[in-house]
Amino acid sequence: MIRRALSKPLLLLFLVLAVFAVPAGTGMSSAEADQADTCGVEQVRGVKVTALVDFDHRGLDYSKVTSVMDIEIPASWKHAADLLLDTRASEYRQALRCLLGKGWKDKLLDFDELRPKPLTVDSDGKKVAVHYEAVISVRWLGNFQVGPWSLAAGSDVWTVRLNPPQSLGRATWENVEVQTGGPRAWSVSPESAIGKDGTVLKWQNKKPTEFTVSFRPPAAQQWDAKTVSPDQPWEVVGLDSGSSAAVYVLQGVLLLIAGRKLRQGLARRPTGGERKALGALRSWALLSAGLGVLVYMGDNLLVLLQQTFFRSHQYGPLFHLFTLLFLGAALCVFGKLPRPLLVIPCCVVVVVAGLWAGFWLAPLACMAAVSFFCVGAFLSVGRALRMIGRSLPSRLVVCLSVLLPGLTVLWAYLVYRSFWDRISWLADTRWPIYGSSLRGSFDTWWWGFPRLVSPALWGTASLALLALVPLGALHVCHAERKDGSSFTPTASERFFLMLVFTLVVSSEGGIYFGVDGYFVSVLLGLLSAWTLLSLGRRKAVLARPAIGDRPLGQVISMADRSGLLRMVRRYRDLQNCLHHLGSGNPVESTAAREAVERDIDQMDRFLPEGVRLVDVAFACGPMATWWANARRCAIIACFVGLPGTGLMYWHDVVAGQAWESTITYPGGFVDIMRIILTWHLTWVGAAFFMGALWRSLPGRYGPTKAFYVAIVFSIPVCAHRLLGELSGHEVQDTIAVIAAFTSVMTFTGLVMDVQTFTSERRYWPSRAGLIMYIYQMRFASVAFMVVLQLAGLATSIWATFREGGPSGPRSTP
Repeated sequence: MIRRALSKPLLLLFLVLAVFAVPAGTGMSSAEADQADTCGVEQVRGVKVTALVDFDHRGLDYSKVTSVMDIEIPASWKHAADLLLDTRASEYRQALRCLLGKGWKDKLLDFDELRPKPLTVDSDGKKVAVHYEAVISVRWLGNFQVGPWSLAAGSDVWTVRLNPPQSLGRATWENVEVQTGGPRAWSVSPESAIGKDGTVLKWQNKKPTEFTVSFRPPAAQQWDAKTVSPDQPWEVVGLDSGSSAAVYVLQGVLLLIAGRKLRQGLARRPTGGERKALGALRSWALLSAGLGVLVYMGDNLLVLLQQTFFRSHQYGPLFHLFTLLFLGAALCVFGKLPRPLLVIPCCVVVVVAGLWAGFWLAPLACMAAVSFFCVGAFLSVGRALRMIGRSLPSRLVVCLSVLLPGLTVLWAYLVYRSFWDRISWLADTRWPIYGSSLRGSFDTWWWGFPRLVSPALWGTASLALLALVPLGALHVCHAERKDGSSFTPTASERFFLMLVFTLVVSSEGGIYFGVDGYFVSVLLGLLSAWTLLSLGRRKAVLARPAIGDRPLGQVISMADRSGLLRMVRRYRDLQNCLHHLGSGNPVESTAAREAVERDIDQMDRFLPEGVRLVDVAFACGPMATWWANARRCAIIACFVGLPGTGLMYWHDVVAGQAWESTITYPGGFVDIMRIILTWHLTWVGAAFFMGALWRSLPGRYGPTKAFYVAIVFSIPVCAHRLLGELSGHEVQDTIAVIAAFTSVMTFTGLVMDVQTFTSERRYWPSRAGLIMYIYQMRFASVAFMVVLQLAGLATSIWATFREGGPSGPRSTP
């Protein structure tokens, strides 16, 4: 009786303790416990799970982590049918929260992972199979969550750990696998009996536990992450800080050197126009270096100010906003903002100050700031164009400064919609916390917009001005305007062209251990261009000594081009007559041959040995001056290079994994414009260089000159490919890049040769006949040359398109 009396209170006490002990003992939050009560996964028998995490390092700048999870659950589970509903249905999301163990109210948003493939559900009536893939890129050191795995990326060791969902506590984990991607495991818990070379570790048919693997990542990807992590001392020299800022400092220094060399080449006091042009070049060199440091080192300055004065992080967004406004103001000053447009800065300040604190009006404030930047950028471009006799109408400046910022902000808004769908893919829209989370996320997104978009805006504007401002200075100061006997650029002008060619055309580089490889490109580009110019001084047709040991180019009169072409036609007619002599009376044939040979010798007597009269016409080019040749060559490449620009756009923006970065970047629209501008300026800049030095380059024909220029371009590209392969970093598709460049330059050189003999067009029924006449080839030879170029371009197209189309994440689960 005593035992029966005591059993009732003891039983009651036991039940009370059990109610409180179950959530605490399992480590579940209150929200998770409430949700688990309605899931019923633990009561279902026969649940099977496999989990894989795969690290990919080689050939990437940042390590890629892929999680693959497969869950097989009997169809008798009460939520199994809900998994077949629409991905936005509340019941569907509740079922997934039950299986995956995340998406509860206290862990509403899933920030880290991307899902390149939508989660799939397959049911055969007896069981339901769920396939779930997630991906992250370790771009900085810290803690990440991908699928059921957590990654602690430290400065020395990375640790990946399986966090089994509480709802799958009784499931059979048939296979758990960790692939480190090359490095051997540093420590493993629990011990794995199955594996390969310490890089593949497996556990099979185990009860859920915390499977943990630690390893040291490759040095290349480790340092790439180190140099962009704010808490690391090496961040100051990383890609987002000192390394990129040093690029603009180097550009500024080289432009100052180029301007000084151009000034010394005048050998006299500069005129008013020349002094203004050189002053504009000097101002841009200093401004570019200073603003580049501000864009990329501004974060470091802000951290220093916060540690010294503010002791608060709330000023970061305002700092980046006013940095963007300052960039626009500086460009407006350089572009000499006219008085009618002074109202724009005033309106921008008022709009930004009034709208920035507003919730839904923040995008308008961002649009106003970007618009102000665009006004300054287009005004600066207009100033550069005025130096070469062109201009940008004010109406065009205003229209573009409204249209482009609008598209930029629209792109950022669409990216945000995709971002929100991705991070809230398991959240229930009926929860009260859902609306407040949406508003907070939207506000945070636009507060961070100026910081994210400023580098892309600055990079696009500085790229255009890097090409146009030196071009304008060279147009005003080149000696040919004052000295008619200057048939080719002077030594100082060649040095100037070499520097600009290197900065505009040969400056693309890779990332090596977190540092920009721009310096390698500049060094190799300068050496390659200097070697080409040295070779041209010895091998160019017009550089060979003629009468009085003067270069042939000085002997040939630039004003007598029509007479030169008539002589070339007469020369070729005589050659044709010489080749067809031999039939008829031998005495008459011999006399005629001697007469033709005397005429040919008479025409060749002033030419150096090995130089034909037709070679002189090819070497002079289609225009009367070297500046006109440069301009004509650049215009040709502007149109010939359009297919190449489209090809490289696909390669850099769309193909393979590139699209994933494009559609998740708020400044993606600006970045697309920058990539298009980069490649088109590459063709046009290289063509201007080739046209300006047309009379100084080795080779008799235009395609041959283009081949030498392509070699100069290819040397830095191949060097970066070699360095990337050796270090394990991401590398360009070298074949596609070189093939596209060579094809554009070859067809540009071909068109230049055809335009040299454009006066002969009326004698030929087709352009193909004119080309065969120009090169003295048979049709098969011409066809072979064209087919060879098309084959090279087709190779580059195939190399690009075989990577496939967009592979970025969907906006829905």
